[in-house]
Amino acid sequence: MSEFVNGAGLGPVSIVTRSPNHLDAFAVSLDGQVYTAAWQPEDTEWRGWWPINGVEVAPCAPVCAVSRSTDKLDVFVVGLDGQVYTAAWELGDTAWRGWWPVGNLKTVLHASISAVSRSTNLIDIFVAGLDGGVYTAAWQPGDDQWRGWWRVGDIQVPPGAPISAVSRSKDKLDAFVVGADWHVYTAAWEPEDTEWRGWWLVGELKVVPRTPVAAVCRAIDKLDVFVVGKNGRLYTAAWEEGDTQWRGWWTIANFVTQKRTAVSAVSRSVDKLDVFATGTDGRVYTAAWQPDDMQWRGWWVIGEIVTMPGIPVGVVSRSADMLDVVVPSLDGRVYTAAWQPGDAQWRGWWRISNLITGFTDPQVGSWTKVGVAFYSENTAHSEEAQGITTDGEAWFLSSNNSKTIRKYDASFNLQAEKKVPQGTQGGHIGAPGCYEGWIYVPVQHPYGVWKAKTNLSARKFLTGEQGTDRFPWCDVNPLNGRLYTSEFDHWNNANGVLFAYDQGTLERRPEDDIGLGNTPIHFDRIQGGVFTRRGRVIISRSGPNGIFCFSSITGHCFGGRYLGDFGSTGSEVEGVTIRAWQFDGTLASVHVLELDNDWSNGDDCYLHSYWVPNSERL
Repeated sequence: MSEFVNGAGLGPVSIVTRSPNHLDAFAVSLDGQVYTAAWQPEDTEWRGWWPINGVEVAPCAPVCAVSRSTDKLDVFVVGLDGQVYTAAWELGDTAWRGWWPVGNLKTVLHASISAVSRSTNLIDIFVAGLDGGVYTAAWQPGDDQWRGWWRVGDIQVPPGAPISAVSRSKDKLDAFVVGADWHVYTAAWEPEDTEWRGWWLVGELKVVPRTPVAAVCRAIDKLDVFVVGKNGRLYTAAWEEGDTQWRGWWTIANFVTQKRTAVSAVSRSVDKLDVFATGTDGRVYTAAWQPDDMQWRGWWVIGEIVTMPGIPVGVVSRSADMLDVVVPSLDGRVYTAAWQPGDAQWRGWWRISNLITGFTDPQVGSWTKVGVAFYSENTAHSEEAQGITTDGEAWFLSSNNSKTIRKYDASFNLQAEKKVPQGTQGGHIGAPGCYEGWIYVPVQHPYGVWKAKTNLSARKFLTGEQGTDRFPWCDVNPLNGRLYTSEFDHWNNANGVLFAYDQGTLERRPEDDIGLGNTPIHFDRIQGGVFTRRGRVIISRSGPNGIFCFSSITGHCFGGRYLGDFGSTGSEVEGVTIRAWQFDGTLASVHVLELDNDWSNGDDCYLHSYWVPNSERL
């Protein structure tokens, strides 16, 4: 699983200046570790990359970096456990210090953390939690731990949605986010406030939720924000002291890109603005504005580099009127370009050493069966067994015959059993999923999801769209917190789709659907699916039995293969799950539930377990 896979996803690169003409860049490599590289004027090339050891993050996760005073750096990421972590460095350190958890807030693994220093050595950070609330935490010298998290108002946003924060003058903070209603909102805080003020609507522009809003302060108490609208055009709005409301939105020339593209903005000197975005062609574009301009100038393409459309462009002004940008190319490597007054065009792109960001190949064709972790024969719950999931400790088996979800301990001793009421009333029970202490059991007729805590308490039914062929299985994608399912039958040759829902309400979220790429075997008769914390989604099919692995970011198919009939003419693969499980010293990671469809003696179910190369990256 060591080879980079083109098309599965690229990780954003962040860049910051800690003192004039010093640059530090940060990115997540193929091994899930955070790395940093540095440049200063006497360098003939970038130095690094060096690992900031101690925490693993999901592939392509964002790294947030801030300099709170000269030659001091702080970085923030979300670990695989969903907690926010921070590490620090200052001049004289021989290694980074950290990682330390910031409170107990949980969020999704691709949550975008925003950090700002509103005065020397003070840091405020912002993130959207699992519940869709916007939260903030703070640190200042003398604190032995971070203070917070405090919720900022009652706005509702998608879990992990990007929050943009800026300080327009000393000790003043402004935050921006796209709400669940597709509008841009802002909130503000200053020292005499006992709580945050807002959220206020910024105009009437419609923006797809989870679209980043770029905010910049070009002079004291002047703010400019930038965002890509639902039509793919780039818009800007402005505010300054004395305004009773925001002015805008104005389009920036005729630039059109894909929805949700991240816009980057910087002020390289007082009242000058530069913005950057990737186009639908994957090229990097820039536009500029200064006070004597009647309108924005640009868009100009920066060199010949091609990256993944929509990916953020890292940008910083390391000194007055100097600009540096960084992006990953389609080969997964990081490149940089620069501009300063007098340049007729941008210089670069230069590669920053050998770091590769993105995904490795899970080598689906090499997955090898090593044993059977569990079986049940001729029982009410093995009859029409539909799927199995795990929280890492217990196992949970669903049966359409007994209309139950059964909880087993690590030795497969029964711990609890609950009926699914919508099943006993005639509904079909599907393959379950598990996420953050909840079990999700899909039901057809009526269509929806029966949800319960892992101790099988606090049960409720979420009603979904009726009359579809969906919900043969369901699971939550830990990268974005959405619940997904697919259709069972896929009648045509078009690529498949994973349909997104709000995990708390089961409202459709089509903007988060995952379009699946081409598969080596036919994608049809889908029975089960499971998302991993390292950006994969594994899908199982029956008739004939098979398995697929996709990127849960782009839908790229890493591979697919037929599994055979396991020696039974009626064999039917149902659900699939992941968990580390030992067979005489061999580690199995992927587990496929088979139903033998023994009509004469009652169904038997078997949990077939597979060894996966480099399973630590699955």
